[in-house]
Amino acid sequence: MIKIVAAVRRKPGMTHSEFLNYIEHKHGQLARENPLGLSRYVQNHVFDSAFGADADPAYTQAFHRDSVTELFFADVSQMIRTMSDPHTQQKTGPDALNFADMSNQIAQLMDESEIRVQHPGTGAFKVMIFLKKLPDVPLERFFLTWNQAHDAVAAEQPIFGRAVRKQIHSRYLPEGDKITSYFGPDIQVSHGVSSLWFEHEADSLTFRAYQRSLFQRLAKEGVLDASGSFFVYAKEVVILDQQPNS
Repeated sequence: MIKIVAAVRRKPGMTHSEFLNYIEHKHGQLARENPLGLSRYVQNHVFDSAFGADADPAYTQAFHRDSVTELFFADVSQMIRTMSDPHTQQKTGPDALNFADMSNQIAQLMDESEIRVQHPGTGAFKVMIFLKKLPDVPLERFFLTWNQAHDAVAAEQPIFGRAVRKQIHSRYLPEGDKITSYFGPDIQVSHGVSSLWFEHEADSLTFRAYQRSLFQRLAKEGVLDASGSFFVYAKEVVILDQQPNS
């Protein structure tokens, strides 16, 4: 399973609630009309977030994001079939002009792997961390350093380990760049996305301790672009699910 992850912000003149209402009920309906090769479509409606590093003006390139789109496909052929179809090209795609700021979009093709947690569950409180590497850092070094930093921080913070119910690490696939140009003329990339689920919103304090330590370790290792990294708290809204046994 592969997926496209796009962090979207609303167009000028639109409120956050107007944006969320539109993408769920109008844009989402366009996807349901003709799902093609799309296995699953999730909108993550952002209700809080933090961007960049302290006292760093460069973070404004990533700020702000109102929702995160996740489009899941069984394989590359199904993705290409969907993204090149006239329904996508003439209806679903152009509809973005009705709700999205098309400048500095963040979108990338990714694969994902589930991280083992102590107490698996179905927590309703979701957090997504977007990590951007420094330009001269090789992808494999970034991925390895990220995994090592996560393991070290999780070991140091047993409260976090007890609280998290599910964790997915998604890794950037450069071969998808031609497809993700669909999201706009100026695409930015996040090289890693960590999705975490907790039972309660109160677990945000536990998450924040983990997130701060993770960012500090990655920065110390010289792999993290802090200005381009951020996290969001989101409500997961499933628009479409055609996966077997779903």
